[in-house]
Amino acid sequence: MVNMLDDLLDESLEKKEKSEYVIEFLRIFSLFNKERPPERISDFLFQYFNKLITLAIAENFYQKEIKHEKDINKIVITSADLLICRGMDIDIFNEIALFGYKNHRTEKTIKDIARIFRAINILKKDIKDIEHDKKNKINTAVTLIYSRNDIDFSFYINSVLRLFTKKIRLILNRIDLNKNKKPSQFTPIYNFDKMIKNDKKEIVLETSRTTIK
Repeated sequence: MVNMLDDLLDESLEKKEKSEYVIEFLRIFSLFNKERPPERISDFLFQYFNKLITLAIAENFYQKEIKHEKDINKIVITSADLLICRGMDIDIFNEIALFGYKNHRTEKTIKDIARIFRAINILKKDIKDIEHDKKNKINTAVTLIYSRNDIDFSFYINSVLRLFTKKIRLILNRIDLNKNKKPSQFTPIYNFDKMIKNDKKEIVLETSRTTIK
């Protein structure tokens, strides 16, 4: 449902295509309403869809800030904030997976690093989609900066990654990294960290390709 709404808002679709999206959305929405999850999970879902509405408003605000800001440091901070805000869409999946989990501190750490993973993953996608987004007039922080002549695109991307690296280090410092054996409760945290490192490598490679073009 979220992916289809995303396409309806962002993509340049013909009237027939839009109709097909709406029909398919309604079909899936009816199946969604047929489910009877536990009340707490229903609360998560309610909050999730409300977050998406807030996200759409916040994204527009952040983009305006990035478009008109001259200070590269402020642009980097605002871009990271925007990506983390967009990364909220991963929250529901962690909330369901951690349903009934009793260790609130570890739960928060998992959610925090998951959102940064999602933010970096979105950054990777936005870089790969630059030409597609420009063609379809879809604005992201990446396309806005890529179109500017006063900012070095590679420097911008690497600065955003460095800021995220600092945030990740602060999150990982909450747990004991000096233990030889990693407690099973920290496995999701280490897995997210591993996926983040892989995405960062892909981003650096894709950025160099994009800059060369």
